[in-house]
Amino acid sequence: MSKQNKNMPRTNVQNKILDLEQKYMNIIEEIVSSREFLTDLKHIEKDTQEYYEILQEAWGKKNKIKEVSERLLRHHIYLRFSGHEKFYPSPISCDIALELDDIILNLDVKTIDKMGNAGELKSTQFEHNQTSFINKKVLASGDFPGFSVKSNLRAVDPRTHKPILTFLVKIGYSDDGKGIFNFINSDEYPSIVVTCLPNGSLSNLFDDDLFSNFKDYTYYDTVAGFYYKPRYITAKEEFSTLSKSAKFNRIEQQTDIPESWKKITWPNKVGYYDPEKKVVWWTVEKKQANHWDIYLMAVKNGNTARFNDEWLEERYNSENEYWCGEHKYYKIYDKLKEES
Repeated sequence: MSKQNKNMPRTNVQNKILDLEQKYMNIIEEIVSSREFLTDLKHIEKDTQEYYEILQEAWGKKNKIKEVSERLLRHHIYLRFSGHEKFYPSPISCDIALELDDIILNLDVKTIDKMGNAGELKSTQFEHNQTSFINKKVLASGDFPGFSVKSNLRAVDPRTHKPILTFLVKIGYSDDGKGIFNFINSDEYPSIVVTCLPNGSLSNLFDDDLFSNFKDYTYYDTVAGFYYKPRYITAKEEFSTLSKSAKFNRIEQQTDIPESWKKITWPNKVGYYDPEKKVVWWTVEKKQANHWDIYLMAVKNGNTARFNDEWLEERYNSENEYWCGEHKYYKIYDKLKEES
């Protein structure tokens, strides 16, 4: 994976986009760290605490603040750009999308519960409709060329010819599921994270290599044909104690593996690549009743992909001046106490 190469020759278009990404990163940071935004966020916290039981019953899900947090950021974004925004008609976009004087702004809002997803506060994930970055295939191993990373956004809007810029705002909270809810305000986990996802026109400046893997995957099943039927191997408890070579032996003892399939390994999995059908099979943990089993399953594609955060932070504008492309704010709500 690669951070931005500031020494690589750039086009005028690339230099313009680099400066626009810095410009709007600063604006979004100003918004989410403002007293007005944080005050509204604390109002959400208070209302969530007050109506906790009702929300638990009404939403029927753990994340009670997803919709209202999107509404909050949309409100402040439209206040900031009032009179300069236009409706953006594309159905492929983030939670917030609008046309501005010089860009198409796409902004996604994620609310992360540290009780169950703390790792997502320290890593950056994206959906296919949230990026235009063109990445190399990932998780290649042996004869397997790797999975394609799909990017549905265009780098430049074909109607307006304005670059489409993407930003993520993550808001951290804690919900024990029993009535205690708070936004994070500690040194251990960030309260708010603002991230600029590089525009697709800048992909070569990062060696087309920002994404490391996927959060989850889609698997084939028997609906696609008998060939794709998952193959039971053994209990997870047994499989986890085996060496890699012993894992392959155990798989081949349990199920027929064609001679043409090629063995491949990853740091946390073993599997095979069928070069004829161009299908990769690997080991998957599946819970059955109260225990976990290992199956060999055919992988269709990766879904939510992960950025390498380290490479997102170090960014440079057209003058090769440093700016931070991912800013983690800790104990940000203390700002309200200091200013009160």
